[in-house]
Amino acid sequence: MRRKLQWLLISRLAIAAALLAIVGLTERDQSARSFVPVLAAMACATVILSVFYFAALRSQITHRTQAYIQFSLDVCMVTWLVYRTGDVESPFLALYLVIIFAACALLGRTGVSLVGASAGVFYVGVGVLTMSRILPRAAGWAAYEGGQLSWTEFMFSLNLIAIFAVAILSSQLAARIRRSETQLANATKDLADYRLFNDRIIESMRSGLVTTDLRGHIITFNHAAEEITGYRAVEVRGRNVFGIFGDIEKQIEAGLESIRTRTRLPRFDIGCRTADDHEIHLGFSVAPLVDEADNSRGYVLTFQDLTEVMELEREVRRQERLAALGKMAAGLAHEIRNPLASMRGSVQVLASELSFSQDQSQLMQIVLRESDRLNRIVSDFLTYARPPKIERSVIELAGLLSETIALLRNSPELRPDHVIKEEYPGEPVHYQGDPNQIRQIFWNLARNAIQAMPNGGELRVALDARPKRDVTIAFSDTGEGMSREQKERLFEPFNSSSGGTGLGMAIVYQLVRDHNGKIIVDSETGKGTRIAIRLPVSALVSQRPPAANTAHLEPAPSKAAVNA
Repeated sequence: MRRKLQWLLISRLAIAAALLAIVGLTERDQSARSFVPVLAAMACATVILSVFYFAALRSQITHRTQAYIQFSLDVCMVTWLVYRTGDVESPFLALYLVIIFAACALLGRTGVSLVGASAGVFYVGVGVLTMSRILPRAAGWAAYEGGQLSWTEFMFSLNLIAIFAVAILSSQLAARIRRSETQLANATKDLADYRLFNDRIIESMRSGLVTTDLRGHIITFNHAAEEITGYRAVEVRGRNVFGIFGDIEKQIEAGLESIRTRTRLPRFDIGCRTADDHEIHLGFSVAPLVDEADNSRGYVLTFQDLTEVMELEREVRRQERLAALGKMAAGLAHEIRNPLASMRGSVQVLASELSFSQDQSQLMQIVLRESDRLNRIVSDFLTYARPPKIERSVIELAGLLSETIALLRNSPELRPDHVIKEEYPGEPVHYQGDPNQIRQIFWNLARNAIQAMPNGGELRVALDARPKRDVTIAFSDTGEGMSREQKERLFEPFNSSSGGTGLGMAIVYQLVRDHNGKIIVDSETGKGTRIAIRLPVSALVSQRPPAANTAHLEPAPSKAAVNA
């Protein structure tokens, strides 16, 4: 209503100015019947009233009351204009109709009827009073006489009928306008509610949802898609979907083909990288985005993060393989260790009872050394097949990790072009765990990182122990990195690229799992590897324990202790 009143105010000024301009340009004589002075006076009055109307818009007066006041004054001003310009013969009678039509836009059926009735009554009053000579005609207009009066009465009747007819029709039109406005407002509200409801549904979905146009440019990107990919909707809107999810054009075409042939909608698995460059696995399906005429306008992609699911599947398969290999390793270790011990003992007896040449003695030492190496391999088999029971005690993780790295710095495997950087929290981190097994985990991971950098590089070791969060120990190297296949087989036994038994990482996996922890591997060929151990926060010890309960930190294992 406020906006309509503003348009009414502007329109009133425009009509007054237009009438004054047109009459001023068309009038040629300067007779006493000139309309210019009357129109000029009315235009001035319109400007003055418009100032008050504008001020009233900022007042506490209701807009509907203001509309009635303005239309009432408009009828009075037009009546004065009609009287001053020839009453029944006035050429400005049509302004009554303009007022009635304007009332249709602001008032209801009753309001339009009142405005039309008041216009008719005022016109009747001016006509009857002037024709009966009760009210003299305006200056320059002769009084009605004889036959002229008959014609004037006829014109007066036609004009009066026209005013009331327009008032009646306008009231009907006003009723329809109000009804249409109500229906439109309800429809708009329903549409807004449905749109908001649909937006809520889309945003509440735990699956990522992306819509694109036919060229693959992203239109919508819901909240779940933001959480899964790490991208913000405002950042990706308008970008090509292939720049985020990779080359999935063939999958999109296959999905659309299944819809065209009415076959089962296929589901695709892809690997992509998040905004912070972490690799994730997605399962997605695609459908066409159609309009009301069933014409394709783009694509709809729905996807879920399958990273954890696929990791669990790999872990189940890994556990199955590990269980089978563990049984085999246990049996094989027992079958080898007994004859190996006999062979080694026999060789030692021969060495003590017989005299050998220097070459023979050297061969004898080789046999003993290799038998020891074989015994260590068998011990690793047994450790893997039957890991020792965890003996938990309170350990200080930062100190244990620091000692392991110190031992690594003195290892002959460390080259001058290897750089080790350590990051520890300022406060001690006390944790409930098996010190020997935790030390073995640290040693294997740190040593493997050095071996992954045969040409030198940087090893970054970081311990992160924030309140109410899992403890994270990360080993990051700038080495050769691993392919996806290598990452999937990293924790399988007998999988080694450094010449060892390939049991080191398999043992690490078991030890971390026994501590209820997780291993997170992030690696890419040529870009290095980051392996993070996450230990549950529930085993953290908040206070420094008494000295009697603190585990003694023994020296870290030698290089030969674990063959990674």
